[in-house]
Amino acid sequence: MERKSQILILFFVTVAAISLAGFFNSYIRFLPDDMDRFPLVIHVHFSAFACWFALLIVQPILIKQEKYSLHRKIGKLSYFIAPVLVVTILILVTGQTKKDIVISEERAAFTAFVGLLDAVSFSAYYLIAMTNKRNLRWHVAFIIAATLIILNPGMSRLLNHIKPGLGLPAAVFLPFIISIGIILIEKIKFRRPVLKSPYFLFFCCWTVEILLLVTIPKTEFWHLIVKKLLGIT
Repeated sequence: MERKSQILILFFVTVAAISLAGFFNSYIRFLPDDMDRFPLVIHVHFSAFACWFALLIVQPILIKQEKYSLHRKIGKLSYFIAPVLVVTILILVTGQTKKDIVISEERAAFTAFVGLLDAVSFSAYYLIAMTNKRNLRWHVAFIIAATLIILNPGMSRLLNHIKPGLGLPAAVFLPFIISIGIILIEKIKFRRPVLKSPYFLFFCCWTVEILLLVTIPKTEFWHLIVKKLLGIT
């Protein structure tokens, strides 16, 4: 258990560092002197985002220290943090879609679908994690899954800054790499059946998400929905 906790701590610290680095140039470097240049929703979103990562790092530390009661009490903060993340994601995506529609209808349709997919998948993974909070394996698996959704925007920005165009394929393939890697470790080292693994379920869900991503935004039906939501006839 101690070794697993150490791996989780290292993983979540790495994820948080990558995410924060991705938003450094566009947001963090302006704090606290130029906060007025950003709308309130961005500050609320970033605060919830930072609290989510702080919670992820603290929770395995408490498990490692066998402070289970405190772990459960602090974990209840996620009941507030997660909804705030989802609502602010939807608000920010709506704003970005309104900007993108001026440039390209296709771009706006893609932005809107990615944002909706992020909000829905994060919510689903979080709910699976919390309904299985007494099953540590499933709980941790879907906390990781939900966190990978939150990681993608910051990681994509960081990689696009390093090499334009690198962010999207990284965001697509990283969940596959992580889920397949853990499935193989479980199978080879612990002889656990693949089909009963929570990471296999995550792999399947992510596969469906990617299939939807490459098909739905291109459809006329989705374009009509986006334009209707934006009030465009």
